[in-house]
Amino acid sequence: MKRLAAASAGRAREWLCAPAGNDFGIAGFRCWKFWAVLAFYLGGFLLLVRDPFFLRGGAFSYQQGMVTLLLAFVIVAALCWEMMLFGPPRGANLLLQFMMCLPAFLFVARITAAPSMPPADVGVISLTVDGIGKFRQWLGIGRLLEYIPFWIRDLFANWQVTLFFMVVMGALSFRRTGVRLSLLVLLLAIEFFAVFAGRGSAPDWLLGGTICLLAGMGLQFCRCDRIVYYENVVDRLSAAPCDESALRAILRIAAQGREDGRVSEEGVRRIVKSEYGSLGNFSAAEFGCIASELTGRILYEYRIMHLSGGADGVFLIPAPNLCRCETLLGGLSVWPRVIFTLLAAVVWVLLPVDLIPDSIPFVGALDDVTVTILSGIVLRNAMENSR
Repeated sequence: MKRLAAASAGRAREWLCAPAGNDFGIAGFRCWKFWAVLAFYLGGFLLLVRDPFFLRGGAFSYQQGMVTLLLAFVIVAALCWEMMLFGPPRGANLLLQFMMCLPAFLFVARITAAPSMPPADVGVISLTVDGIGKFRQWLGIGRLLEYIPFWIRDLFANWQVTLFFMVVMGALSFRRTGVRLSLLVLLLAIEFFAVFAGRGSAPDWLLGGTICLLAGMGLQFCRCDRIVYYENVVDRLSAAPCDESALRAILRIAAQGREDGRVSEEGVRRIVKSEYGSLGNFSAAEFGCIASELTGRILYEYRIMHLSGGADGVFLIPAPNLCRCETLLGGLSVWPRVIFTLLAAVVWVLLPVDLIPDSIPFVGALDDVTVTILSGIVLRNAMENSR
């Protein structure tokens, strides 16, 4: 047992003290950035815990519901494992990405949920709500609600958070990373500044926790979709080896496709001529045959590019799934959007309450049609991202 413990301790010491290397993002546990980002995330979490918004009798108490936690997790998963903005999901990067969830949970709960201790309201609205509650209890509807799962009831307990969740999922469903990121930052900024404009507990702890969270994200930020793309290309090329000239030509075609978004037929011939020109005097027809053969291998054997045509010609475009790591973590931001959107759309269509009364001809079904179309767009883009 002593030898086993000593060997385990030696392996752990070697793992922690390994050289940093030249990797992207957080290079390893020995890198100073790892400990700085870890300190920022823990500091942000501790500051948000001390926010009076979460305190009940001087102790921390989370009462903002499961929807808020799910919203925060979807945002972190989309940033880290779908958009690949904080390094590859492995090693020290992966540990910090999970640590990012701690302050992110409290940050989202703080800016989206209602105040923890709202002032007493004795107006007409409160009396009406109390009357409806007593009437529901007299009819026995409250007993029926006990059979509905808590997470479903929680969707409608705070409809503002649920509506904000749906808007965020719609923003994350756009195809371009820049558009998704801009809309997400705009939505969170609106909720964040609304806290300072509203009445409630002092937002000093929120400001400090937000600064620590943003500082850690700034140090860890690293768009690794490019390096992931080239890693996946090399991995697919290694499955079926080819000669050196063909390998260089395919890599150049893949690199040009990644940088320019597409490679024209003339561009493929130009690269082939540049790589094979030093091997002998080939005719134009022979260069065309070599280019056609390499194009076929790129499309059907290696599957690193797709064929796309238009009015301006035929092009090779990079396969979109090459910019994502082959990991199950990427689906953690997609499938909650799919399930939640589908559930919300079905419930919205089935509920008798409508924004526009159904009795109005043609216009009455406009809200249901709009929700159905938007849900279909979200589901289609989410399925394409997870493919």
